Amino acid sequence: MSDRQDDFLRQTKTTLDEAEQQVDGATQARLSVVRREALAAVGRSRRSPWLLPASGLAVAATVAILTVSLWQVSPSVDSLAALEDIALLSDEADPEFYADLEFYAWIAEGAPTEDDNG
Repeated sequence: MSDRQDDFLRQTKTTLDEAEQQVDGATQARLSVVRREALAAVGRSRRSPWLLPASGLAVAATVAILTVSLWQVSPSVDSLAALEDIALLSDEADPEFYADLEFYAWIAEGAPTEDDNG
């Protein structure tokens, strides 16, 4: 660390130590009680060692069941039509474009021009 950082850390430690010495007795007693309660709560909140493997097994079973059930279900015609509708509605193209789709297909095939008519 640089000298500036060392000086800053030393000054910060000194300031905090001085502030700690100025805390009154009632506040120190309350802080001690809260600290003991927090440490006791940490000891009580230990989870059972079997909980992690059991939850992992439950997740794996759920994934396996969903995979098998989705694999065996074939998409119906109605769901495919709904997907096409969603694709059309979410497209950025103007909906009028789809109304005149046959016209655009006719142009793409090579609509007759004035040169073709003579």
